[in-house]
Amino acid sequence: MTTIRSKVAVLGVTALALTLQGCWSIPVNIRSDPAGATVLANGQVIGTTPMQIYADRVFPHKRKGLDWHREGTLTLERSGCTPETMEVDNDLLSRSLTVELECRPDAPMVTASSALPAQPAAATRASPGASGATAQRLEELEALRRQGLISVEEYQSIRKRILDQL
Repeated sequence: MTTIRSKVAVLGVTALALTLQGCWSIPVNIRSDPAGATVLANGQVIGTTPMQIYADRVFPHKRKGLDWHREGTLTLERSGCTPETMEVDNDLLSRSLTVELECRPDAPMVTASSALPAQPAAATRASPGASGATAQRLEELEALRRQGLISVEEYQSIRKRILDQL
């Protein structure tokens, strides 16, 4: 009787593990070479490289039999470079991604401050009327944090840089 109970317990734990497999939030770092590429998930802009996403928030899982699958497309675009599109699956989203973009020699260089996630092309120094642009940048940054597309540490760092430009 003990053998039957232990087999049932093992089966129960296995079933629970398979059920919860699709519930975990998986952080995925996305980088491009060169940096500063716009990242699109299923055609929707989600940020700029380098960035971190949570796979289950950007690519919701779908159950197929006993397994959970994530599907979709991830595209990286940058001015002067050939866009790179890849099919997303569980394997691709299980690791950090670094995508090498093929760029023309005259492609614009990207500085660290211009590679920040989802920042609008606003003036880098405060000028009359720039407070609206700053407020918009802060709102977009907050939206990225709420969606889990950037970490709290990234949010605080970028927010500080935006406010330091005032």
